[in-house]
Amino acid sequence: MVFSITLPNNKYGHLMPEEDAYLVKSNIFCVADGITRDPTSSADFGEISIEQALKNYPNPSGAKIAAELFCNEFTELASKGKAVKESFIFANKAISELNKKYIKKADYLANDFYACVASGGIIQDKKLHWGQICDCGIIVFDKKGTVKFQTNNGMIPFLEYISGKEGRWSDPERRKLIRSQFRNNPKQVAGGEVVSYGALTGEKEAEFFMEFGKIDLETGDLVVFYTDGFENLLNEVSFFQALYQEDETIAKQKFLEIDKIWSQKNYEKFGHERTLIATIVREN
Repeated sequence: MVFSITLPNNKYGHLMPEEDAYLVKSNIFCVADGITRDPTSSADFGEISIEQALKNYPNPSGAKIAAELFCNEFTELASKGKAVKESFIFANKAISELNKKYIKKADYLANDFYACVASGGIIQDKKLHWGQICDCGIIVFDKKGTVKFQTNNGMIPFLEYISGKEGRWSDPERRKLIRSQFRNNPKQVAGGEVVSYGALTGEKEAEFFMEFGKIDLETGDLVVFYTDGFENLLNEVSFFQALYQEDETIAKQKFLEIDKIWSQKNYEKFGHERTLIATIVREN
């Protein structure tokens, strides 16, 4: 069983384009989350509603372009025998070329780099070769629903650090500071810990924030690649129960039922744009 899905933002999905992407190619899997763009109308949108700001949201969005480019490049390279790490690095270089074409000079606001974050992997001979950056992740459950492995959320150190600093995201100077000084900047250190985060902007510094590894799998394991919109749902028992199905159609039906319950119950935790790929490991 291989099940994949993207669900739009519950509140604002009708006002802005989808910016997640995913791709499955045989035993190669990847998801990518395009980094939200600024509206083109107002640098400071703190005094207007989200609905007003989104009237001038770029469509098509460079975030979606970057996310789709990553998925296409990653799966193409991996299918030709490239390792996961090499495929990530080359896909980031492809995003660099994309930005050379569309972003002549980044201002970290409306003319910020086209970018995404992502996770992906290759399942071969009962082994998962994986890679990820920032808050896209991978989780592996055994056949009883116990978590065997999960990647770290690379956004957490930055979020914990910045939460103690004054400022509002709607302020353009705040956004510019974060994007220029904390994104892909391994020199941003506080208390001996790197408090910045990585993103696939095409910048070489993004490689510092990429994580890679290999884990052994067993028959019956459930492997899930996800964007951050699904991260909170992973902890609910109903998540595994819905997805652990032999039939993709049944998995979709059950999963949409539980997603609807949780996303309507708490929009902030469960209702943002979200994407996953789930697959059950079978005998070779």
